[in-house]
Amino acid sequence: MLRDRYSALLAYPTGASAAQSSARAPRILLLNQYYPPDTSATAVVLRDLAQRLAGSVGVVKVLAGRPSYDSLESCPWVPLRRERDGPIAVERVGSTGLDRRRMTGRVANYLSFLALAAARGLLAARSDVVVVGSDPPLAVWAAILAARRRPVIYSLRDLHPDHAIVSSMIREGLATRLWDAAHRAALERCDVVVCLGETMAEGVRRKGVRPERIVVIPDGAWLPEGEPDPTLVEELRAGASFVVAHAGNIGGAGAWETLVQAARLLEGQADLLFVGDGSYADVVRNSCVRVVPFRPASEIPSVMAAGDLQVVTIRSGMERAVVPSKVYTALAYGRPLLAVASEETDVAGIVRTWGCGLVASPTSPEDVAEKVLWAREHPEALTEMAAGSAEAGRHFERGRQLGRLADLVGAVAGRSPRCTAGSRQRLREHAGEAAPLPQRAGRAVAVTDRHGWGRR
Repeated sequence: MLRDRYSALLAYPTGASAAQSSARAPRILLLNQYYPPDTSATAVVLRDLAQRLAGSVGVVKVLAGRPSYDSLESCPWVPLRRERDGPIAVERVGSTGLDRRRMTGRVANYLSFLALAAARGLLAARSDVVVVGSDPPLAVWAAILAARRRPVIYSLRDLHPDHAIVSSMIREGLATRLWDAAHRAALERCDVVVCLGETMAEGVRRKGVRPERIVVIPDGAWLPEGEPDPTLVEELRAGASFVVAHAGNIGGAGAWETLVQAARLLEGQADLLFVGDGSYADVVRNSCVRVVPFRPASEIPSVMAAGDLQVVTIRSGMERAVVPSKVYTALAYGRPLLAVASEETDVAGIVRTWGCGLVASPTSPEDVAEKVLWAREHPEALTEMAAGSAEAGRHFERGRQLGRLADLVGAVAGRSPRCTAGSRQRLREHAGEAAPLPQRAGRAVAVTDRHGWGRR
């Protein structure tokens, strides 16, 4: 039977627990395989959270693995490496650092990190709360072991094994059923599961997690600093009159085949540009789609400006498994979106609510091509979409979302004055659980035309 730990957490500040809580700042452990110099989205978000927590909530330690995600730096193998990242203590276990683009290397990195992180967590001083990401899958079990009956907050990035099955990384069978059973058992043992969107939260509810333990907090993105470089923008556009750009990881969650076929239909009328790399890069690299390597962070403004439309794609069946973080980057830069995703996704919901782009079917290249051609012929609509995107970007600004997540961690750690008594429902309210998206400037998106653009 699931052990209910909320009653003790929410009883502060009374008795011995309150005295202990007021005697020192809470110790917070963040556990995830990737941390900078790893360049994954989870690594970047984890550092942002660590810095926010270290500045306002408690003493923060990160438990990560050797850099292995497109890192520009490498670390020689040692069983345990200790580093400082400003006020943050970082411990790196000696996991393998093999090429993650090969499945054997990725699995070796995963398994070695899980084993060593679990061992280190059991041997280290116990933290007041453990926050764990989903890199690698089942890292939550290492966090549960490290917590030793203390609270665990699961910041869910990808819902497994659903993600792996739909992306064809693994065939459905006995292994996936065991994997799913292990993940469900871990979800039941977490105090809070943080999801990136409502569709992911629905997927978690379907795995048996009670709604009162689920909180929705989007990633968000920082608002831009700096201007695009016109020379680089022209270089990326390569003389094309209309460019549909995708910036980021070309991984298992996207409808790449649909985009490639749409590019063939659009040949001579619009160009598709991919900036990045990933396990599915060869699907688009050997087609009429242009693919260029990742650009440094300083060049993101130019990458965003190079696309008349910014693509965010989720393949069919992946609706509840992922919420691409790149959608928030595009919003922060005020770029019109082409959401190649089903109507059930959070991405499509954002586009509809804010009137910031178009929605196309992830299974229909013809639909994608039609939406691109419509956008090319309606520049005034693109201008209005850009305004909606910029407004949404301010709403989803990362500092705002990090503040909500930091409040949640502080509440669970027993540091919030609001958590003096009450129920799980009050904790959810304190954490800022998914509020409905506001309407743009108080106006509802009343009409949606056949091209998927909400007209006000």
